[in-house]
Amino acid sequence: MPQLDPNVKTPYYEQLRTLLLENIQHGVYLSGAKIPSENQLCRQFGVSRVTVRKALQGLTEEGVLVKRHGKGTFVAAPVVVEKRAEHRSFTASCLEMGKKPGTHLVSRKVQKVKKDLAQLLNGQTDQGVLCIKRVRLVDETPVIFEIDYFSAGAAYLLEADVEHIPLLEVLRQYRPVHTLHFVETFEVQFANREQARSLNCPINTPLLGVRQVVSDELGVVYVNDQFIRSDIYKYVTES
Repeated sequence: MPQLDPNVKTPYYEQLRTLLLENIQHGVYLSGAKIPSENQLCRQFGVSRVTVRKALQGLTEEGVLVKRHGKGTFVAAPVVVEKRAEHRSFTASCLEMGKKPGTHLVSRKVQKVKKDLAQLLNGQTDQGVLCIKRVRLVDETPVIFEIDYFSAGAAYLLEADVEHIPLLEVLRQYRPVHTLHFVETFEVQFANREQARSLNCPINTPLLGVRQVVSDELGVVYVNDQFIRSDIYKYVTES
């Protein structure tokens, strides 16, 4: 690995900043990876802790690195910005941004849910609903933990391909889907154990929570809950 040059006028902290940035750009330190500790960098480059901290601070302020209290300093994941548009699937949005979409199925089963959600989907509160949990990925990076709720009558979805085919396309294979109406609610949520594990973030990390109630002329089609790593996946709306 290149070392710092004492024969140039560029300060050591700036040389170290440049070397670390080049290592990140060349894949020595991958996105999300932990970089060496301050003590390790001091020994590796033969510089003071003040020099190391100044170099790391510069990269942190530029958004290249992110510090996690009690854990260390990590390479920040690249930020993905989606222009929000109705009726556009996650897959279509990723492809439009030049990104590789991915979906990982976590689970799907009929289960009991809160009474208001069961009432919304089933018209009664004593029936379970079909719950499909998925993780959405952009260029192999998990960005959204998603839960879709359907009435218990949508049992056909227990075997449908919901990893490779957009959900609305799957629905259209089994039932007529009329003109859809979307109502969205946004609020801050905090990652539970399952979400944190799926999104590679600490428990209680603030997430953007989005509840989307999708309905047509006949009633509610499904309810979609998204828990979004808003530090790396952002929505932009235009009006």
